[in-house]
Amino acid sequence: MKILMKENYGNINKLKDLGRTKKYAYTIEQILDKDLKNEGGESRTEVTNRMLKSLNRILDESKGKKVVIVSHGAAINFLLMQWCEFNKNNNVIYNNKVITVNSPGVLELIFDEKKLINLRQII
Repeated sequence: MKILMKENYGNINKLKDLGRTKKYAYTIEQILDKDLKNEGGESRTEVTNRMLKSLNRILDESKGKKVVIVSHGAAINFLLMQWCEFNKNNNVIYNNKVITVNSPGVLELIFDEKKLINLRQII
């Protein structure tokens, strides 16, 4: 199974302008404001919905199998926000454990049906 999703950053020049007017890096600003988006780009809400739709399809079609999903850090973080919190250092908190998500890195997510039952940083 191969599912390709294309990120939509929108107008790259406008993205640079947004970076100059915001207090934090654009990805952090999107964590703080789920509806923030660049001209022609996607908000955190839109990315999360797209990621969840694809993840649910993968889980439905891959029961009992190990699957590798590759994406960029912001999209993965937005997806993780469905099950985790982020502390002020932008570390993931899952089941009261702090997980520093490396970028690039490898995470293992274990599901029972569509319920996340474990998360750990591998690399």
